[in-house]
Amino acid sequence: MPIAYKQDVAEGTPMPMFGSYDETGLDFTFCFDRFARFVPYGFDEELWNVASKAKREETLDWGMVDWSRLHDDCLSKNRNRYEPTRGANRTEFWMPTENDLADLDSTLYLSGGSPKSGWRSNGAALKKRSAVVLQMDAAEEWTVDTVQYVRSLIQELSLHSGAEYEVIILVEIKDTSKPLFTDSSVYRGLLYSSAPREFTGNTLLFNRALFDAWYPKTGKRSTETDTSQLLQLLSILRPDIEHFWQFQKDVRYTGHHYQYLETIATWSQAQPRRLLWERSSRYFVPAVHGNWTSFLNLVESTSIDGGIWGPIRTQDIEPIGPDPPVKTPQLDEYSWGVGEEADLITVAPIVDATGRDSPEATVNYPAGASQIPSRMATVTIMNRFSKRLLSAMHHGQASLGTYMPADKFAASTALHHGLKAVAFPLPVYLDYAKAPADVETEFNSNNGRDIYDDAKKSEEIGNRMTCYPSQHKGSNFADELYKRWLGYGADPDEKLCLPGILLHSIKGV
Repeated sequence: MPIAYKQDVAEGTPMPMFGSYDETGLDFTFCFDRFARFVPYGFDEELWNVASKAKREETLDWGMVDWSRLHDDCLSKNRNRYEPTRGANRTEFWMPTENDLADLDSTLYLSGGSPKSGWRSNGAALKKRSAVVLQMDAAEEWTVDTVQYVRSLIQELSLHSGAEYEVIILVEIKDTSKPLFTDSSVYRGLLYSSAPREFTGNTLLFNRALFDAWYPKTGKRSTETDTSQLLQLLSILRPDIEHFWQFQKDVRYTGHHYQYLETIATWSQAQPRRLLWERSSRYFVPAVHGNWTSFLNLVESTSIDGGIWGPIRTQDIEPIGPDPPVKTPQLDEYSWGVGEEADLITVAPIVDATGRDSPEATVNYPAGASQIPSRMATVTIMNRFSKRLLSAMHHGQASLGTYMPADKFAASTALHHGLKAVAFPLPVYLDYAKAPADVETEFNSNNGRDIYDDAKKSEEIGNRMTCYPSQHKGSNFADELYKRWLGYGADPDEKLCLPGILLHSIKGV
């Protein structure tokens, strides 16, 4: 008996405080309850049998599933849809050789302006592939919920799309004394003990010695920095992947993943570059701003200088992005950048962080406080990076040793290189009533800089408002809503039906 896949959203379902379904194209016409969402991936089928008064004739033996083989078969059958691979893929990370480290110049581009690495599009009308990357710790427990969530990612993104997407799981081995990169038997043993058998073909192992070897010039090390460096190395490992989505492991999305990511990518591609940094620095509050066109006009009317136009030049960095087609933004009719794939997509605003932390937080850029480069910052809940951006980030750290905290490095690199960065107006809910005008004033004051500047004010606002949106890491709302949706609320018979909502962070399901 087929499972009911989706239902219409109930009348009276509230609209989000931030962002918009209508203005972005995200589907708000249907919702999922827990059974429709997760029974296909192993959710409590016995409970579903009782609730639906039906019984499935067959129960899948998940231990016999090999998701990587299914993906590879799917890719093989659809190979002619995608751009040819630029070089051979590798199946494991490796320690760099002298040649790996020597093949870097002081600038990313040669004097003739041609890219060194050959990752620019060949111009053919073929699709580019994307990866969704999850990072785990080998010591972490794979909960039932985590397993079902990863199954849903692979099915809905990889198999559903004909292998447009690939789900890659990166597992950290804390013990750096293990010969992870030199002994294949040790690697295999750790692999099979670190991930469920059904996912081992999707999994790559790494340790922090990898970053010390590839990026010795940065001289800094942190968990957040390692995350961005891991993506940089993965982009070298996998030349066939053009875009890399980074998912926090404690994020859950209640809708269909393919429709979600494709909508974000398509909307971002349609955004013009004029005043893009300025729009991306603000929260879109529909109850105050109206539609997206009104919001765009508001940003234009309050951006007296015309906004950022092209790369922000920084010493020792030769921009790899395109030059603006006209001298000033006022001469552009919101056409430059339309149809251009975004190099960075975030689901939270990208705020100007220039001068808003100590000089020690930014190293190996030109010396002198007056020359500390312009910086942008954003949160790292779920972002998409292009191979071009990751290549620039890798080059800066491997060749020059440039370092910024992870919340600034990707966005600032895009700024310096003139790459397209887009903050997607993600629908975000609050868990209690708050006047939209007050929310807009607090969050968008001075283009969001007031909150960033004043740690005390930021904490106060967080306690009053941002502690409770559906995608903030300090939120209990997301965790409580997700568990209630799964049937762990006060009423176990309740069947919430939710539209697509990004929930963060989810703890211990």
